[in-house]
Amino acid sequence: MLLLSLFVLFPSFAFADPFALFEPPPVAQPDPAATPDPADDEEDGEEQTPLPGSMSEFVPPATERRDALPDLNIYLPEGEFDIRVRKLIKNVLFEGQIDYKFVDGDISTFLRYKYYARSFTYRIGVFDTVEFASIESGSRDFDRVRGGLVLFEYPVHYNSRYLFLTQIDGLSFGDIDDPDNNRDNAFLKLAYQYGTPFDDRLNAIAGETRGRITPVLTAYREIGPQGLSWVAALTQGLEGPGDYDYTKLETEALKRFDVGRGYFIFSRLHLGSVLRKNRVPGKEDQPEVFRYNVPNYEYFRIGGRSALKGVDDKIRGSDEIHLSNEIFVPIFRERSHRTWRLEWNDLYGIGYLGGGAVGFGKRVFTGVEDYIYDAGIGFEAGLTVRDYDVFLTMVYAQTIRAPEHLDGNEIRFSIRTSR
Repeated sequence: MLLLSLFVLFPSFAFADPFALFEPPPVAQPDPAATPDPADDEEDGEEQTPLPGSMSEFVPPATERRDALPDLNIYLPEGEFDIRVRKLIKNVLFEGQIDYKFVDGDISTFLRYKYYARSFTYRIGVFDTVEFASIESGSRDFDRVRGGLVLFEYPVHYNSRYLFLTQIDGLSFGDIDDPDNNRDNAFLKLAYQYGTPFDDRLNAIAGETRGRITPVLTAYREIGPQGLSWVAALTQGLEGPGDYDYTKLETEALKRFDVGRGYFIFSRLHLGSVLRKNRVPGKEDQPEVFRYNVPNYEYFRIGGRSALKGVDDKIRGSDEIHLSNEIFVPIFRERSHRTWRLEWNDLYGIGYLGGGAVGFGKRVFTGVEDYIYDAGIGFEAGLTVRDYDVFLTMVYAQTIRAPEHLDGNEIRFSIRTSR
């Protein structure tokens, strides 16, 4: 167990993006201030220079008709379905998104307007999210968050940028007696991000939290061999325009290590803390998650596909740390195997190991003896289906050491498409 703990907390390896292994030689980097995301920002009739690490490097110009097709993502066992439609007109990107969890009935809708100026970009977005307790339980209780945001991004160079976000969320609940019913959460966020601008997880920490793709593995992130990405974000709740007053710090680092013969390891370290939270009088007897003047969704989770994969994602806390490691073992790469009328291009075996803790108080970061550990195996495959590049990912993870209420196992599966 000591060796396992040392491996989880101080990895000598790291796990990474399988498709970046066979990237072609880098091309000249474009001006970051004037370069939209190549996955969604292609102007009609204009040939775009693909960015290193993006799948567009492998797509011939003849497939430009794919612009008419939406992006599609499916996640199981959560039963989540995500579809996006984008259109770039000159310097403006319009985007619509629907995220639906057909197991619980949760649904989210997003509309975004993004403008590309010479030295910065700004995004205006509105959203409406509804989360139900459970369809199977027959409960009519729900949480609803509606809001709007303005996000500014100021690139320093291609791999470095500052972001500033102002956002207001309106909260309502099916239980009208909920103390947070009809309250607003207004906040400001200042962030710095280093590394690829196309990492949805780090973009969610630095800017817009909702509506981001949440992959099963860190390999989805477009980080090249021996690459590093890092983000830090400080959030301040505004009591006055809103009803909550808190200060939250979140940071995450991603590191890829290539160990030869096509093997590579990807490590991800995440830390988060609500640095300042005010107690609410009269709630001393309630669970600790309800005792502070902080929206419940601003707390950190220890489980789920974005943290420890073998742990349920219902446990939250004001302080959290976790480290995950994924090793990719190539079975075949850059092939064209035809099976079941599908063209299979890449296949990797996956090994996973993680550890971390969540709770209320800074003891979470020092009490290593209380950490939760989990491990798992899985695969990731890349294939072609008509006009789509499709990525299949599956990981089975089980807790090695955890409190009884968190002990268990989970299967994480996703289907992600790319054009």
